[in-house]
Amino acid sequence: MIAAPASSSDPASSGQRSSRPARLRAVRITPLVLGAALATQACSPYSISGPRPPSLPLFGPARADVATICVVRSAVMASAVTFIVHDNGKLVGATRGQSYFCYEAAPGMHAIVSQTFDSTDTPGSLQLEVAAGRRYYVAQEHEGVASLTSVLAQIDPDIAGERCASCVHRALTDAPGHEQVPPAVPFAPAADLRASAAR
Repeated sequence: MIAAPASSSDPASSGQRSSRPARLRAVRITPLVLGAALATQACSPYSISGPRPPSLPLFGPARADVATICVVRSAVMASAVTFIVHDNGKLVGATRGQSYFCYEAAPGMHAIVSQTFDSTDTPGSLQLEVAAGRRYYVAQEHEGVASLTSVLAQIDPDIAGERCASCVHRALTDAPGHEQVPPAVPFAPAADLRASAAR
C-alpha cells in the first residue's frame, strides 16, 4: 500500500494537470476481445519484473540538481499488457497492471511517449517542462481493449496517491537489442532545443 502525500499544495508540481481519470470507452468484454488483449503482451519484445522495492520512491524529495518524474498506471483493464515509456527517445521504464516507476530527468523539455509496440495500438505522448529539485507525476491510462490507445496526463501528487494506492513498483528486465535496459535509477536528458531550431 502506498501512502499519499498529506497535502495537495505540494509546490513540486507545475503545468497542466488532470484531476480525473482519462475517459475509457465502454466496451463489452468477450472471450475473443480479452484473448486479443492478452495476446498483445505475449508479442511484446520487452520483459518486466514482478513487484520489487523501488530505487526511487513514489513520494519524497527530488535531488537538487535534477527533476524526478513518476509514471503511475491505475487502470485494471488490460492488466496483462506492458506499456513501454520513452523520454526524449530514451527508454526509461514500463508498467504492467496497476504499477508505477520513477526516473530522474534533466531540467528542460521532455517528450514522454507511452506505447505497447503492438501494430494495432496507438502511442500516447506528453510534453512536459521540468525544473531541478521538483517531482512530477504522469498518469498513464488507455482507451479501448483489443486495440489500445495510450493516454498520458500530468496530475497532482495527491491524485497520484489516490490512483496508485494499490500500485506496485515494476522495472524492465529485458529489451530489444537496439535498446539498453534502464539502470536502477533511469535518467532522461532534456531536449536539445538548439538542435531542433536548427532543423
